[in-house]
Amino acid sequence: MILATLLSVLAFLTVIPVHAQTGIIVPLYSYPETNATWEPLEIAIGTFPDVQFYVIINPDSGPGATDTNYQGAVAALNPYANVLLVGYVLTGYGTRPLYEVQQDIETYAGWPAATGLAGIFFDETLAGLTQTYTAYTDAARNVTWPGRSTAYVILNPGEDIGDSDYYAFADQIVTFEDTYPRYQNLAPLPLPHPAQQSVIMNSFNGTNETLASLVQCFETSGLASAYITDLDTDIYNSFGSDWTAFAQDVNTTEGVSGVYDE
Repeated sequence: MILATLLSVLAFLTVIPVHAQTGIIVPLYSYPETNATWEPLEIAIGTFPDVQFYVIINPDSGPGATDTNYQGAVAALNPYANVLLVGYVLTGYGTRPLYEVQQDIETYAGWPAATGLAGIFFDETLAGLTQTYTAYTDAARNVTWPGRSTAYVILNPGEDIGDSDYYAFADQIVTFEDTYPRYQNLAPLPLPHPAQQSVIMNSFNGTNETLASLVQCFETSGLASAYITDLDTDIYNSFGSDWTAFAQDVNTTEGVSGVYDE
């Protein structure tokens, strides 16, 4: 009788949908002129240790020239257990030669171990080029990274790509990068693989209550990560006035995803 009851409970548990908390993806495209430049991010990271932050490092639309000041600022983010740092690489919508992409990847991978870089954010991703983006991804995973045994890869088409083959090799895919009004016109967004999908939204002009509801909607959907800013110009060069509220809203959802420890 006890065994039968236990088996019934286990059978019930196996059908309960379980998903990780929605994390925060941060396009960190500003230059750390002073300690204050990235301070809003570091404060949020330290204040909300149960939120996973995926931070996109972008010195110059790619790794750019060696800059010890920049690398030092990145290294200051690395000690936090809830941070995963990826380097920005342009792909030219699949037209950029593989050797050029490899050079950028190898430059990032060669940064000091203290920076903790763990992978690549491939921008200007175009749908339907599986062979090309598989090659780019393989290039990232064929090098040794300071902060991870194998590269964490994020693709950014910035729009819906359907049930693409890309989900077979990418860790995350940004399937919406646009304004809040545009989101309102499209919602609900297609989410064929929510645990691998990310939303990056600018020009948010709603209330605090609307922001909280939006974050809760993403969490309920099982979205991997999101970024919402009220900025409508230079949107990735600073943090909007809603940054703290957004981070707080994400924090109030569930426990940390723990993907960094793979």
